[in-house]
Amino acid sequence: MNASELDADKIRGIIEALLMTAGQPLTPGRLVGLLKGLSGKDLRRAVDDLNERYRVGGHAMAIVEIAGGFQLATHKEYGPWVRKFHDRGQVRLSQAALETLAIVAFKQPVGRVEVDSIRGVDSSGVMRTLFEANMVRMVGRSEGVGRPMMFGTTKEFMVHFGLKSLADLPKPKELEELLAEGARRHGAAAATRDTEEQVDRDQEHEAVEIDAVDAADSAVRPPPSQNGATPSPAAETADDQ
Repeated sequence: MNASELDADKIRGIIEALLMTAGQPLTPGRLVGLLKGLSGKDLRRAVDDLNERYRVGGHAMAIVEIAGGFQLATHKEYGPWVRKFHDRGQVRLSQAALETLAIVAFKQPVGRVEVDSIRGVDSSGVMRTLFEANMVRMVGRSEGVGRPMMFGTTKEFMVHFGLKSLADLPKPKELEELLAEGARRHGAAAATRDTEEQVDRDQEHEAVEIDAVDAADSAVRPPPSQNGATPSPAAETADDQ
């Protein structure tokens, strides 16, 4: 049935039903494709009307724009009760994973070597976790030597953090501190390696010096007597007399 044959209440009801059962954001193009004859302007008006009805009626939900589409979501104030009733299955990310994900999000497209350099540690395990969580994906290859893989965030990343688009990514001071901390750790690790290498070199030099002293001492030491004892200085003086 064409949308032009439906009244406004029916169109709003269809949009509400689709969003309620979708479980993921539906793009305007998808909704318009399902409701033949509905323009983008009419779709926007219907969404705005629904949200106004939810607001006036004190409903616990609203239609929000996430990842380039529309999604029916509960208000934040009801979050604790919703989570208590049913875990949405959101990925629980460790601090290391969040740190790595922040770097990928703000630097994308980015290679793993650059991520490692910023964090100061190997990130292969964390990147694998983010892949399995569908938070990052391969977006291409660098034109540099070896053509390493380049990574970026996924649509699931935007849904998870409630972002309408990547343009909505904040530019927090925390990220600058995160990158600075990674650089400090990287520098400290390099300094530690340099110190350890210097200690190893000093120990090697010390061992060589000890060997040299032992060799010199052996060269000037008197030979042992026939019975295996080394003559004392007093005995040597008596013999001379």
